[in-house]
Amino acid sequence: MASLASLIRQQRAGHAMEQAFYTSDAVFDLEKERIFMRDWFLAGHVSEIPARGDYLLFDLLEESVIVCRDATGGIRAFANVCRHRGSRLCLEQHGNARRFTCPYHAWAYNLDGSLFHARGLDPAQERSGLGLHPVAVEVLEGLIYVCLAADPPSFEQLRRELTPCLAPFDLANTRIAHRATYEVAANWKLLIENYNECYHCASAHPEFSRSHSIHMSDKRVESLNAEMEKRSADCGISTKLIDRIGDGSQHAADFAYNRYALLDGFATGSKDGAPLAPLLGSIEGYDGGASDAYVGLFNPMLIYCDHAVLYRFHPQDKDMCSQEVIWLVRGDAEEGRDYDLARLIWLWDVTTQADKRIVEANARGVASRHYIPGPLVEMETYLQRFIETYQARLLQKEPRT
Repeated sequence: MASLASLIRQQRAGHAMEQAFYTSDAVFDLEKERIFMRDWFLAGHVSEIPARGDYLLFDLLEESVIVCRDATGGIRAFANVCRHRGSRLCLEQHGNARRFTCPYHAWAYNLDGSLFHARGLDPAQERSGLGLHPVAVEVLEGLIYVCLAADPPSFEQLRRELTPCLAPFDLANTRIAHRATYEVAANWKLLIENYNECYHCASAHPEFSRSHSIHMSDKRVESLNAEMEKRSADCGISTKLIDRIGDGSQHAADFAYNRYALLDGFATGSKDGAPLAPLLGSIEGYDGGASDAYVGLFNPMLIYCDHAVLYRFHPQDKDMCSQEVIWLVRGDAEEGRDYDLARLIWLWDVTTQADKRIVEANARGVASRHYIPGPLVEMETYLQRFIETYQARLLQKEPRT
């Protein structure tokens, strides 16, 4: 493989990326440190750890993180690594613990990460430096994010700008109605590129395209959005456009938000256009729109008036990526009474299944000796921006400053 710098110099403006970005082990190894370990990842929702001692695990490649409720009700995160000889502390994905006790030699840690007991340890050994390694954690409207960097990108601007947009949906007081993981035999960038463009939507996603407008011409979308914005104001929903993806001038997390119109006759993302669940938060009605939001590069979400759909992209290796979809409904909504689960998940299950098929076919083509990066079209503007952001991050040997 050519050097990284020369590979990036080969990048033609307005074109897809060179094959090596998707197939090279060396590139994937660089991505681990320069992208995966520096970005924010969605670890879970506050409803998953409601009580003192509740915990969940977030796993990414070789790393495992314990996210827990401490004795004060706060949320903390620690590396799932015993400070004795490195064993994993928690082996189950969810649980409750008074203390975290290593299954190997029984070293025990308090919920604040401090060492509680180490059988046989020399009394003269300084114990204050033997607590669990902390991991950066932030909670945004009930969504828990972690970052494995020692100096993570700041959440301050993201929180300040996104909170007013997300607050009406009251995501903190939702619950997980369903989650599904789709294992995709493709490089992780092909999944994110696919999510960042709707050029493929009309041909690949007929179920999505009959209800969502973003695959249509700008003039038609602008007209629908203008009508929606009036309804959004009446319903108390923000239509502010925020785009802070790829701003390398600040040591800050990437984020974005916008709301766009569904097609006429669709109140939400359902098969027939009819509502699917109770309205979220303080929303006062259906505006016929959907909000796209990003926190980091790996965690997009789509928020309708009556439910939210969260995506988590987790690279496994250069040829495999898991794609988890999480459906949220209002916290007091009951399945069977307030919503039908099959109707709720239909759209994004069928759409994600289709994405799996088309992205895996894309991956097989990209691996061919006949692959040559082709030109992008206007509807792939956000894909182009992802490519530029990704390559800039890959060149950064030190954390962003």
